[in-house]
Amino acid sequence: MNKRNKSGIVPTGHHVLVKPDKIKEKTDGGIYLAPQSREDEQRASTKGILVATGESAWLEFADGKPWAKVGDSVRYAKYAGVEMDGKDSEKYVLLNDEDILAVLND
Repeated sequence: MNKRNKSGIVPTGHHVLVKPDKIKEKTDGGIYLAPQSREDEQRASTKGILVATGESAWLEFADGKPWAKVGDSVRYAKYAGVEMDGKDSEKYVLLNDEDILAVLND
């Protein structure tokens, strides 16, 4: 496990682990969002940080080189993956490697 992955979740095979971006507690105008609204928006989030990859992630594609690396900000398919709770009490999404759609230049 690398030092970025404090989740206790180690992806296997072609899977990757992403920590979704946190949703703001209040709007830019200062209005606090209800907890249920934040939860719904968090579930719909499709952007996050790649924190770990399985040993065979991206090996089946093109030249076998990964198109994202640990630490990259990525977009992933909206309904892809499985939500998981890490041992660090954070939420994570375990995805197939092919569900990473883009690497974002922040």
